[in-house]
Amino acid sequence: MTLILNVAMAVSLLASAPTGPGALTKNAIYKAGALPTVTCTEETYFAEFDAAKRQAENALTCLEQAWRPLLAKAKIPFKRPKLVIRDGDRVKACGVSGTTYETLGMYCPKNNTIYVWSPERSRKDELDRPTLLVSVARAYAYHIQQITGIRPAAQNAFDKASKRGKKDVSLRLEMQTTCFTAAFLGSVWDSLGYTAEDHTSDYVLWVLVNMHHATDFNNGKAANASHWATRGFNTRSPGACQTFSAPAKRVS
Repeated sequence: MTLILNVAMAVSLLASAPTGPGALTKNAIYKAGALPTVTCTEETYFAEFDAAKRQAENALTCLEQAWRPLLAKAKIPFKRPKLVIRDGDRVKACGVSGTTYETLGMYCPKNNTIYVWSPERSRKDELDRPTLLVSVARAYAYHIQQITGIRPAAQNAFDKASKRGKKDVSLRLEMQTTCFTAAFLGSVWDSLGYTAEDHTSDYVLWVLVNMHHATDFNNGKAANASHWATRGFNTRSPGACQTFSAPAKRVS
């Protein structure tokens, strides 16, 4: 995956979605409040692909229940993404190909689709490392950035920026993606059996931050990613994720 936005390059917007620089700093989604508390069911055994598929589908349902009300408050049209989950480690979609050794989620705006690859070796460890849930949630965060106009505005800013400016835009976008993902995790936290019984919220946020850095370009300091993850999780609000108006040192 290369350059800004991983593979989720902007291609089109709903006519009434926010546009221009204001989509980054004055987006209506920032004023829509907190995500509602959502009950999200989960599988207890992930070794079989069918269980992983059900879990991904459950997560997608929970994500819609969490995000759709906020989009309505912000008066931004909701658009449901498609979900494709594949068994194995061969990655090929949206112009990207390769091999993954961990669960991998990716959002492609060209066809409004979330892709998830679920290698068997990763599924066996899912109860210890909730990478499937986090992967779907992070891909969905890219989708939210797309339909709210954030990603297209960021792409436009990236295209016009200097080399240093491009890195800044990229970091701000990725930090916000992490924050949006954490806001959803906060909204479903109390309903997640494995997190409540076996792990603390700090551990799940650590998994999120670790995945934030699992790409082939500089995603900034782990301390900053942790800062935005914690803000999102504790507030459950996109309003806490305004990375595009944050000081540069907070997104470096």
